[in-house]
Formats: sequence, C-alpha cells, structure tokens
Amino acid sequence: MNSPKTTQVRRAGFTLIEMIGVLAIIAVLAALLIPRIFSAINESRVNGAALSYNSLKSASITYFGKYGRFGNGTGVSYTGAELTAGVTNWDSAVLLQGGFIEKPFETKLGESSQIQVVAAELATVAASTSNSAYDLDGNFTAAVAGGAPASGTPNEATGAVVLQAVLTAVAIDDAIELNNKIDGVTLGNTSGADDTKGRVKYAAASGGVTTVYLYIAHKYAPVPVMHPGGAALKPLAPPGFCPLPAPAPPSASVSP
Repeated sequence: MNSPKTTQVRRAGFTLIEMIGVLAIIAVLAALLIPRIFSAINESRVNGAALSYNSLKSASITYFGKYGRFGNGTGVSYTGAELTAGVTNWDSAVLLQGGFIEKPFETKLGESSQIQVVAAELATVAASTSNSAYDLDGNFTAAVAGGAPASGTPNEATGAVVLQAVLTAVAIDDAIELNNKIDGVTLGNTSGADDTKGRVKYAAASGGVTTVYLYIAHKYAPVPVMHPGGAALKPLAPPGFCPLPAPAPPSASVSP
C-alpha cells in the first residue's frame, strides 16, 4: 500500500530585510511629521492664549462702557490702598459675576493666570516686570552715559488704574511666540532677554521659564476722598450725571 505524500505549505511572512525596510520608512516619516505635529500643537496653544486675551479685553471695555471706570462688581472705584496692594482675579470676581464673560480667563501657557487691577505709574517711570508701566509704542530709548539722551515716553499706561493679565511659569519660547502674536516681531526680543516694549513684557528666563505681563487697558479712575477719620465722603456722581457742566465723557485707553 502506497503511503500518502506529505505536502509542505510554506507560510507567507516578512523576511528580516523586508521588516528592516518597513521600519526605516516609518522612522523617516516620523522624523518628518512629528516636529510638524508638535509645532501645530504649540501654535494652537499660543493662538488660544491670544484669543482669550482679546476676548477679555473686549469684555473689559464693555464693563467700562457701563460704569465709566475699572472698578468692583458694582462699578465703584477701588481705594488707593486696594490699588497699591493690587486687585487680583478681577475676571472671575467682577466680569464673570457681572455676566461680561462666560468663564474666567485662562490659557494653556504656564502654570497659572490671573487678571489684576493695579495702581498706575507716572509717565517718567520706565517699564519693567516689577511695575505696572508699559512702553506701548516701544519708542522709548534710555539715555546713554556720555552719549545720546533719552527719547520717547517711558510709560504710556498712566493715570490711576492699569488692567493687566499675569501668566506665571511660561516657557520662554512660548513667551516669545505670544509676544510675536500680540505685539509683532518688531516689539519682541528673540534672544530671550528682558522684553519690556509693547503690550507684552517679561523678564529673561530663569530655568527656562518666565512670568508674562499682558497690558489690557488703563484709565484714570478717581479714588474716593477720605475724611481724616477714615470715613468716605459722598460717592462720586454716577456716569452721565453731574450737577456742574458735564465734562467730556470718559474713555478707556486701550492699545489697538
């Protein structure tokens, strides 16, 4: 009796050389695409921060249009002591509660963000990250010892109130990109050194991160006059009413 023939079936598969070729192609594609993906993600974060900034700026001007000042939730001006100490979280405490915004200001840059109302500096105070002065047009040049005198105005955000956003622990590259998005490259500093020109200012990075200050608006807001004993005098007349000839209507000072 003849024994049946055994048929050997060869399984289809990749050879080692073919697998190496496929892996090489994947590596090349990854090297080309991954940087673009991360760049798009980072650009989205910066664009989102700029959009949140512009939205808050619009809401702040709407608030000013209602009350004629940048004050508390009922439109009352802050006292000198409050401005000197700095009013924080103005977005959630005032704008959100008043229905001017739907959610507090936030970005995906850095660790935290807040909106401050602080006392303004004099026009002669040069902008820095330790004060509320802003060289909005970027035209100020400090005097050089034994050389050219100072030119331009050190601080355009004068009066009594400056409204600003503060972002902490922002990567220096993100700070530069945000500046380029809001102020433009001409008012920026690509070297990572101090940038105090325009609406965006920040100090040189420490450990790769910095604190970013964003100018929103400024306006002279009269501080209530106090009696020597500490009691406030009669509040200022509401916007639109004045027993004397009406002065020119107040206007917020906002950089375009």
